[in-house]
Amino acid sequence: MREIVYAIDIETVSQGKVAKDYTDNQSYALGNVKDPVKIEAKLKEKKGEAAKKHGLSWWLGKVCSVAIIDLHSDSNCVMYGYDEKEVLQQLSDYINSGPVKLIGKNSQTFDFPFLIGRYMANGLPIPGVLKKRGSCLDVENFFGYSSASGQRSKLCNYAHGLGIGEKTLHGSMVQELYSTAVMAKMEGKKKEEKATWKSITDYNLQDSQIVKEMALKYYGPEIGDIYGS
Repeated sequence: MREIVYAIDIETVSQGKVAKDYTDNQSYALGNVKDPVKIEAKLKEKKGEAAKKHGLSWWLGKVCSVAIIDLHSDSNCVMYGYDEKEVLQQLSDYINSGPVKLIGKNSQTFDFPFLIGRYMANGLPIPGVLKKRGSCLDVENFFGYSSASGQRSKLCNYAHGLGIGEKTLHGSMVQELYSTAVMAKMEGKKKEEKATWKSITDYNLQDSQIVKEMALKYYGPEIGDIYGS
């Protein structure tokens, strides 16, 4: 059976926990702010900062969207939603169907460890491919042999430099979009909720597409070698 290589990217958000420093120790959070209106605005800002930070740690955050693209066939799938366990189960079903390799950006230090942690947190079996380091590739390794290489940067910079498109959103915006979707759901605003999720998933898929294009440019005519053919 041909080995499949998927370009993968995940989007993560806070589970909703807020750093205690921002609530219990207001003097630390607010400094010399005294005006009640300014205090409320400052606390909201600090809580937003905490949510974004928590979304980067698997023990405080969760996966809200996963986009994968088959480098060979260009077929793709985006699994997303409020129920993380359901999202992860869908991902398992997708990548456990045969011999698979995964490739992402900053994936060996973020995406793959985050996924492993969230599978454990949800009591789900960890997909075998995530346990095989040789099957989890990272486009960061294209740019130097050292983890301190100055040629490593953000995906938007790689995309611009290689002429493979410009990103329309940035990861720091996902938390706010997710919160907007949650609020829209609570208020019964289905069109707004659907549109917000589309923004998240389109961005997620765009990142996977850039990873795919980078891999194709890097391997070139030898791309078949990483399929095990």
